[in-house]
Amino acid sequence: MALQAGKPSNKSQKDLAIESVQEVSEPQEKEKTQRFNVDIPISLHRDIKIQAVKEGVTLNTLAARLFNEYLSKISNT
Repeated sequence: MALQAGKPSNKSQKDLAIESVQEVSEPQEKEKTQRFNVDIPISLHRDIKIQAVKEGVTLNTLAARLFNEYLSKISNT
């Protein structure tokens, strides 16, 4: 986290650190999306949805993360 000149912030160091990490991890431009429908068992859908809620993310975000992790694993083998 770099120091910047300007008015002092009322934000805590924790909030500033979180913001700096989010700025790095979030892409500047959002990539266009494509709809992908898949039939899965109701129990699997429920379990994935519960996990998304636990992580505080949307089902779309969690599904995209899972696909990316899978693709990175198979490309490294």
